[in-house]
Amino acid sequence: MKASPLALSAVIAVTSSPLFEAEAFSPPSPSASTSFVASSRTASATSADASPLLLLGGGIGAARTTSSTSRTNLSMSSAGGFLGQDASADDEDDDDEDEDDDDEIDLAARRRSLRSADAGEGAGAEGAFAGLTLDPYDPNPAIKPRPGRYGFRPVDEVIIPDDELVQTMTADERKENLEAMRQIKKHDLADLRLRKDHAGWVEANNDLKKREQSDPWFGLNERVKEAYQMGDDDTVRYAQGLIDKLGGPPPGIDVGPRGYALHTEIYDIGMSEARQASMIEQEIIDDRVKRHKAMSAEARKNQDAARRKFEEKMRGGDNSDEREAKERRERMMARLMGELEEDKKKREERAKEQLGKVPDMPTDIQSSFDQALKEARDDVKRQRRRQLKGGDADIASSFSDEDDDDADEADGDGADSRPNSSAAKAREKAAAEASGGRPRLPGDSDVTIGEISIPIEASSVATTGPVTVEVSSSYNTEQSDPPMRKHCFQYTIRITNNSPTDTIQLLSRRFEIQTVGSSTKDVVQGEGVTGRQPTLKPGEVFEYTSTAPLSVRPIGTTIIAARMKGEYKYVALEADQETATPEQVKAGGDASAELGMFHFVFPEEQRVKPVQIADDDDTEEEDDDDDDDEDDVPMASASPDAPAAKAGRASPSSTLPGETDMESGDVRPGLDITDASDAVSDGVRVRVTTSYKPERSDPGQNKHCFQYNIRITNESSSPIQLVSRRFEIQTVGSSTKDVVQGPGVTGRQPILQPGESFEYNSTAPLSVKPMLSKTPVVARMEGEYNFVKLGDDGTTPLSSDPLQARLGKFHFILPDLGAV
Repeated sequence: MKASPLALSAVIAVTSSPLFEAEAFSPPSPSASTSFVASSRTASATSADASPLLLLGGGIGAARTTSSTSRTNLSMSSAGGFLGQDASADDEDDDDEDEDDDDEIDLAARRRSLRSADAGEGAGAEGAFAGLTLDPYDPNPAIKPRPGRYGFRPVDEVIIPDDELVQTMTADERKENLEAMRQIKKHDLADLRLRKDHAGWVEANNDLKKREQSDPWFGLNERVKEAYQMGDDDTVRYAQGLIDKLGGPPPGIDVGPRGYALHTEIYDIGMSEARQASMIEQEIIDDRVKRHKAMSAEARKNQDAARRKFEEKMRGGDNSDEREAKERRERMMARLMGELEEDKKKREERAKEQLGKVPDMPTDIQSSFDQALKEARDDVKRQRRRQLKGGDADIASSFSDEDDDDADEADGDGADSRPNSSAAKAREKAAAEASGGRPRLPGDSDVTIGEISIPIEASSVATTGPVTVEVSSSYNTEQSDPPMRKHCFQYTIRITNNSPTDTIQLLSRRFEIQTVGSSTKDVVQGEGVTGRQPTLKPGEVFEYTSTAPLSVRPIGTTIIAARMKGEYKYVALEADQETATPEQVKAGGDASAELGMFHFVFPEEQRVKPVQIADDDDTEEEDDDDDDDEDDVPMASASPDAPAAKAGRASPSSTLPGETDMESGDVRPGLDITDASDAVSDGVRVRVTTSYKPERSDPGQNKHCFQYNIRITNESSSPIQLVSRRFEIQTVGSSTKDVVQGPGVTGRQPILQPGESFEYNSTAPLSVKPMLSKTPVVARMEGEYNFVKLGDDGTTPLSSDPLQARLGKFHFILPDLGAV
C-alpha cells in the first residue's frame, strides 16, 4: 500500500512533536504496539461526520498520548481515508507485494477509536498537534535530530554560568585526576575494546567523562579551541581569563602558543609512525608545490621577456644582440686592461727592487709600439753588419746611420760602451728569471771553461780593518743526489772583531758565486746574517754554518764545483750606542769586511778522472758529444752517403752501413729479437733493459721515446775504470747506422772494484715511422764500453790500451702491438 505525500508529512510531524515521547533508537515494546493497534481498532467507526484531521487552513487534527508508554491515537478523516486518503485507493493497491502492507488493519476501527477518544476528553479538549503548521513543500521538516558522535546531551545536564565557575580540586588532585584520565584513555579503553567488554568500556568511558567534568578547565579549553578556530579573539581572551582565574591547566599539560591544548597533548598521545610519514610526505609535497610555483613564475617571466623581445624585434627596434655583444667586449677589455695594469705594477716593483728605480717605459700603446719597432730595426741592422763584417767595407758602411752606437759597432769600436739590444735585454731578463730574480754578473773565464788558473782552496782567511773573516767548506753527502746533478756543500764562516775598543754590528751581506761551466755569477745579498744583525764587542767572535745546494755537473778538467767570494757590511757603534740607528741601517753601514775567495771542491768519489788513450791522432775531442745523458741516441739518422768510419774509431754522429733486415722491416720478435740483452766481455758484464715512455711520445708526429737501463758489473779480479762508450743504432727503414760515442758514462768515469756495479738510466728519443704492417720494432742498438784495468792502488792504469765490454744487441719495440 502506498501512502500519499500528505500522509507521510503528517506522520513526520507527529513524530517530531514534543508530545511524542518515543526515544531515538528505542523501538516500542510489543505491549505498546499492541495497545496502539487495539486502541485504533476500538475507535468509533461511525464518526463519518467528524471534522477531518487535516485542515488546509490551520493545521491537522488533534492527537495525544494515552499513557506514559508512548501509545498514540491518530485522528482519521471522516471521508473514510487515512489523513484524507480516499478509501478507494486501498482497493487499487491490493495487488502490491509490499512486505509492510497494513491492509489487515481496520482503518474504520481506527477512526472510531480515535473519535471516541476525542469524545471522551470532551469537545473542548486540545489535541496533541494543536497549533502545528505543516508545510507539505518544506524540504526540511522539523524533526528530532539524530544523535551525534557522543549521543545526545543528557536532559538533566546542568550548565554552570561563567561567573559561578570555581576550581574545587587542589593542584595535586588535579594532577592525580589527569593521570587517571590518561590511564583510562590510553590503556583501559583500548584493553576493554580488545577484550570486547562493552559494558566495561561504557563504564570506563563514563568515568572518563565524569573526571573531565570535575575540572572546569577542560570545558574552557574546548571553548578556547573553538573560538581560536573561528577567529573569535575576544572569546579567546575571555576564556583564557577564566582559565587563569581557575588556576590554569592541570599540572602536566603544556599549553602551546595557540592558547589551548590539543587532544594528544591532554592525554599524552604520541605521534604514530603513519602520522609522521604523512607529515613528511606532506612537507615534501609542499616543497615540490613551492618549487613548481617558483619555476612556473620564472617560466612565465621568461616567456613574457621572450615575447616582448620578439615583439620589439618585429617592430624593428630590437638591438639587444648588439648591446649584449658590446657589454661582453667591454667586460673583456676591462678585465684585460686590469690584468695588464696589475702586471705592469708588478714589473715596476720588481725593477725598483733590483735597480733601485723605475726605468723609463712607454706610457701608451703607440709609444710602446714605436719603441719596439725601432728596436727591431736596430736588431736587423746589427745582424746585417755582423754578417757583412770582414767583407766589402762599402757594403758594410752602407748600413750605417745617424746612430753613433751603431756606427761604433760596425767599426768594432766601443763594444763595451754600446747599449744592449732588445734581444740581449730579453736574454738578460730570462736569465734573471731563471736565477729567481737575482742579479747576475759576468763570470770568471777560468771557471767557465773549467781550467782554474789560481790555486784551488776550499777555505780562506781575509782581514779587512779590524774584522777577520774565515771560511771553510765541505761536501754534504746526505743532502746531495749526484745522479740528478744535485750537489750540496756546507760552509762555516767565522767573523772576529779584532778591534780593542770599537763595537761593531753586522748589517748586511753580499756573495758572488759561479758554478763551473757557467758564464755568469749569481749575486746573493740581504740584510743581516742568518736573519740577524749580530753585535760584536772587542774580541768577540760570531760563527755560523750555511749550505749551498748547487745544480752542477762534474767535468774532467777540474775538481771544483763553484767559486765564491763576498763581503759583509758593518757599522762601528758609539760608546753609549747599543744598536745601529735606522739611518745607519738605511745607509748600509760605513765599512765592509771581505770574504776571501774559496772553492767548493768535489770529493774524490765525485770527480771525473780522464784517462789518456793511445792513438791520439785518431781521437777527437768533441764538446758537443752527449752533453745530456738523457739523449744518447740522435733524433734522426745521418745521410746514407757518409763514408763508414774505421771500426772502433768512429766520430760522434758518424754513420755506418745498416743491416738489410732493419732496412726492409723484415724483423720479427722472437728468441733473437728482444728488447733486452746480457753480455760478458773481458770479465765485465753489461746488462740492458728497455721500456716505452708514452708520456714523452707523440705517435701522430712519429715521435717515440724509449728509456733503457744499463747495469755494468765488474766480474773480474782487478779494479777497472770506464773511460768511454760507443753506441750504434739503426731505425727501421733506414739503410745506415748512427754512431754515438763519448768519454765516460753520464759525465763520469767511474771506478769499479771487483764485484761492484754501476747502473744508470738514459732515454732514446726516436723520430721514425714504424712499419706496423711488418714489425713492431722501431730501432736496433748495440755498442761497447772501453775500460782500463787499474793497479792495486785503484788509481794507476796497468795499460794504456783500453779493453772493451760489449753491449749486446737489443731492440726498441712498441709495446702495444705485440708480435706481428
